[in-house]
Amino acid sequence: MIRTLSLLLIAALPATAETITATRLVIADHAAPRIVVADEAGAPLLRLDTAEPARLHAGLHRGQVALREGTLGRVTLLETGLRLDGHGDHGDLHLAAPARLPLELRGPRPSHVVGAHGRLGVFFDGDGSVSLIESGKEEAPTRLSAAHAHHGVAFPFISTAGSRVALSEAVAPGERPSAVSLRDAAGAELARREDCPRLHGEAQTGPLIAFGCADGVLLLDAGSGEFRKIANPPGTGERMVRNLAGGEDWRLLLGDFGPDAMVVVDPDAGTMRVVPLPARRLHFALDPARADTGFAMTEDGMLHAFSTLDGAPRQRVQATGRYSLEGGSAVARPRLSAAGGLVAVSDPAAGRVALHDAETLALQRVVETGGAPFDIRLVSLTGERH
Repeated sequence: MIRTLSLLLIAALPATAETITATRLVIADHAAPRIVVADEAGAPLLRLDTAEPARLHAGLHRGQVALREGTLGRVTLLETGLRLDGHGDHGDLHLAAPARLPLELRGPRPSHVVGAHGRLGVFFDGDGSVSLIESGKEEAPTRLSAAHAHHGVAFPFISTAGSRVALSEAVAPGERPSAVSLRDAAGAELARREDCPRLHGEAQTGPLIAFGCADGVLLLDAGSGEFRKIANPPGTGERMVRNLAGGEDWRLLLGDFGPDAMVVVDPDAGTMRVVPLPARRLHFALDPARADTGFAMTEDGMLHAFSTLDGAPRQRVQATGRYSLEGGSAVARPRLSAAGGLVAVSDPAAGRVALHDAETLALQRVVETGGAPFDIRLVSLTGERH
């Protein structure tokens, strides 16, 4: 009887869980209409044909990537095969094969695609319309519209009062946006801020949603719905933030700032710290989960790591050959993505993607893709596997 009871108690104990980190790499070619999803060893898991070369954005959750086909006017969702199910004090990590979902969001000239926390917003420059979806209700998108068509952005989020979206606004069709309208789920305007000239770039850190402006960074508190502004540092001339990334473990924002500098925004202190680069920048990245380090790629092929806390250089390594900044978007240049202790660098001229250690910048492995690998996205999740 005692032995039987012991066996029953052992059988009732939960299986030992192992905490692991899994990483997937999504690669989009600059000219060819194809997407490759590879595992952390570089082995291809999925080769996907698209109608045109696609660009990559965050999806509804961390294991998902949005694919934007701008000329076609379509945004679709790609599951990388990684997903976390939260259980309070931990998350269960699920691994599966990558797959493209059948959902399509369509409209003229999709531009900025913003995804986070189970919500995704697509702004269509051609008519100023917006498609909004949320997890579990993907087949019932909400459609809103700005007052005028422009190159804009819609940032969906949840406030204490319910679903909200921050929407850029322009004073006339085709003009650069200069305002942000706070809307409810039905599209009714709740508040507006008019002083964000040449608005471009968006990110979130903590409860704060940020937009780049010609003269600073506009912040929207997702909880209270209140706006405030941090001005550019004195003497910075025509420099402005055009692209932003937000930290999670640190409340900070990293942005580009003119051709050869970065800027770190401390929203709590209300300051912007300029971090100069030794050459003109090609691209930059921030791992939101390890936001004390920023990464930038310069035209001489150097990959730089620097502290976002004090601006000090940390490491640098020759990652690619030299790339010209001439020729605009017709020229494929390296791009960066950082996650899971890795920094990925696309090298279109060499037909490969290199993975570097995020702390030392030592080369870990090379993924030979052929073609001109351009836009890349590292997806890394840590959780328990039973």
